[in-house]
Amino acid sequence: MQKFHQNEYQWQKYSPASMSKRQANLLRANQCYSSERAAFTLVELLIVIMLISILLSVALVSTETSPSHSLETTARAVAADLRLARSYAIKFNSEYTVRFSLDSQSYEIQHTGSGNLPVPQDHLAGTAAASDKYIKQFQIQSMNLPDQVSLRQVQLKTSETNVSDLAFGPQGGTGPGRNEDTVLILSTVRNGTTFYIPITISWITGQAWIEDIQI
Repeated sequence: MQKFHQNEYQWQKYSPASMSKRQANLLRANQCYSSERAAFTLVELLIVIMLISILLSVALVSTETSPSHSLETTARAVAADLRLARSYAIKFNSEYTVRFSLDSQSYEIQHTGSGNLPVPQDHLAGTAAASDKYIKQFQIQSMNLPDQVSLRQVQLKTSETNVSDLAFGPQGGTGPGRNEDTVLILSTVRNGTTFYIPITISWITGQAWIEDIQI
């Protein structure tokens, strides 16, 4: 009897009906797995597309060649040199003057007070820099800028009188010799349009700040 029941169990286990049921279950399992795998692949594809979009955005920003990039970069460099001259005037309790030349498109920091005091060192110029001079030119080669930036004008803000220098006193300001703010105007041209960026220097504190770009 025991053997008969075992054979009956084996017959039921491997009967055509049971085999068909097993195959149907396997088919449904494969379909479910395929559906889940397809959905996962779609998510992966969306992630890849998103990463590519981010990389393209970064590439476009890094290759931006708008005039504002050249103007702002140059303006920041000039403002930094103005702050440098001011800091030397305060540090040595003397007068330091920044002289501008529209003809040579350059400026120089000089000690114009009493005594023999040093001028800043231009470390970016390397060994070619003179130890007793600090001269900078408006060149795109040194900063790898896409547009040529020029010093267009140096004038007093209120009276609009043109000047060629800017003297910082021991207190950091430009007074009492100059009792109004000084404005430097930088410009560049792109596709026939001229863009301007002013740098304003307070006569009271000597602080320099960069204004918005104008057309």
